[in-house]
Amino acid sequence: MDETLALLVADDPRGQAGRLLDHVATRCKAKAAAVVTVAGDDLASFAGEVPLSSLTALHRLWRAEERELRAGRPLTGRGYSVLPLMDGKELTGLLFVEGGAALEMRNAAVVALAAALKAARLARPEARGEPEAVAGAEIERRRLVAALDRHEWNIARVARLAGVTRRTIYLRLKRYEIDRQRIPKTLKPCPPLEGA
Repeated sequence: MDETLALLVADDPRGQAGRLLDHVATRCKAKAAAVVTVAGDDLASFAGEVPLSSLTALHRLWRAEERELRAGRPLTGRGYSVLPLMDGKELTGLLFVEGGAALEMRNAAVVALAAALKAARLARPEARGEPEAVAGAEIERRRLVAALDRHEWNIARVARLAGVTRRTIYLRLKRYEIDRQRIPKTLKPCPPLEGA
């Protein structure tokens, strides 16, 4: 069955994983879902999006529970589930689901996500000119820059949305060597008043 699923996702494993994640999030009414690959002893991005604070929590969980996850045992905590995606007895990735109903390891979408990871590993992204998976710290850096861009580099707003202090955002900017951008605030034109 794994080989059949691998054939179905072989053309575009990342795209298929994204669609499967959307399906999983919708079915279990999750706030967010993501698949990360296991690259050596670190995690790397594959598909999906979760808030920056959840990504940090996932990395802490990985460090604390790596042995359990490598053994293929799912973990459930306050408001999240982490399912190991296995290729035989080898851990290839993790499915992180925030909020929503619990998922079973034998769920068809979970099995298909594991097949997508397997297909992506076999496809060797560097041979097709695709960017390689990004290490955990780089994921956090990119998400921080994206959040800052989305909110016009308003540090206070990004900190509030991430659930951290402004000082934490400034420290992360320093840690990831991100130069702070100053976006000039422009006045938006007002619509003309009726009857004026």
